[in-house]
Amino acid sequence: MHGGKNKLGISSFLFGRLTFNNRLEQLRPRLYRLAFSWCKESFLAEDLVQEAMIRALQKQTQLREDALLDRWVIRILANLWMDHIRSHVRDENIDDVADALSVDENQSPDSIHGRDEMIERVRHAVMRLPEMQRIIVTLVDLEEFAYKEVATILDLPIGTIMSRLSRGRQALRNLLIDGAKAESQERIKTECRLRRVI
Repeated sequence: MHGGKNKLGISSFLFGRLTFNNRLEQLRPRLYRLAFSWCKESFLAEDLVQEAMIRALQKQTQLREDALLDRWVIRILANLWMDHIRSHVRDENIDDVADALSVDENQSPDSIHGRDEMIERVRHAVMRLPEMQRIIVTLVDLEEFAYKEVATILDLPIGTIMSRLSRGRQALRNLLIDGAKAESQERIKTECRLRRVI
């Protein structure tokens, strides 16, 4: 009788561990997107995600509520990224990474090109934001976390989250507007040169 309880306990422990591992693995793409949006390097993003998952596995007993697994692991990832920033000099080059975007068959090549240009402009502008603003903007606007959740993930007061988000959004808006103006001026110059040639 006592052996039966022991087997039941072991099997429920193993089932719980498998479930945790599966749920953690399902978070990998989301964690990678976040890590890449912060560090801009695919290999570093993969390393950060891998380390976050290892730490989550090692410390899974510290997770208080299973429903909060994603926030808990994202907090681990954010802490790893902050540790990396503190300990390394960052390379400011922006990697060109092709997104696997679905393309509607009815879209014209011009509209696809315009969409891709807009995505690239936004990506470039986000990459130019200061580190903490970039992290907060990606968590709130891309991953759709509530301010309170981001405050918990980053261990910052909610007021700090709100002010950095506001400054980040304003900076992003300015970067996009300035970029659009510069692009428009360049297009006008190119058209003038073409008219002179023709």
